[in-house]
Amino acid sequence: MDDVLEALAAPDRAIRRLIEECGASRLDLKEVGLTDYTARKHLQITSPRALAPTEAVQIAPLGPRDVVALVAMSQDVGRRFLSHGVYIRDALLHGQIRLSAKYLGYSKDGTLEAVRPITGMWRLGSAQAIPMTGIVNLAAVMAEPDLNDNWPGPATLVELGPPVPLGLPLGFALSANGAKPALRKVRHVLLDDLLSAVQKGSTFVDVPRL
Repeated sequence: MDDVLEALAAPDRAIRRLIEECGASRLDLKEVGLTDYTARKHLQITSPRALAPTEAVQIAPLGPRDVVALVAMSQDVGRRFLSHGVYIRDALLHGQIRLSAKYLGYSKDGTLEAVRPITGMWRLGSAQAIPMTGIVNLAAVMAEPDLNDNWPGPATLVELGPPVPLGLPLGFALSANGAKPALRKVRHVLLDDLLSAVQKGSTFVDVPRL
């Protein structure tokens, strides 16, 4: 009987770990098969575990699909850290990278410039935890003078592989000042849908969101 009860409790323990250790959101839980109602119920009783400033928790990719997280990329901070092969996102910002993401994409000059494979993902207590990740370009990242100022608290760090160029037009209207459009929110799509849009000569607005 004890074995049966333990087996029945295993799914709930797995869900709790996804929330507590990996910071799973409602959408993350739905991606592993929970209904919206069940996902909300779990999140009512379980929260992500607070990490110490120097603590890092590695997150394994969730799910079999090639999901792309598309993010706004600032010309200063974002591009500078991108040159070191990493993207860091404050955990308090609206819209976060889903646990299922296996690629990261970004725009430039009105086009979806490229996607890069995510080779590692971590929850961080703060930028002080980055040495615990063992990322390849650790020395260069830690040498950035504004590192701790930009991420003094919880954040997500993704390490990235070489870019896969896309050049897919966003298809958004020009800004009021005539500037070329850019991604403003975190969006998630399938890599196959992006590649198909490139082949068809479509724009990003034609790509279905997840």
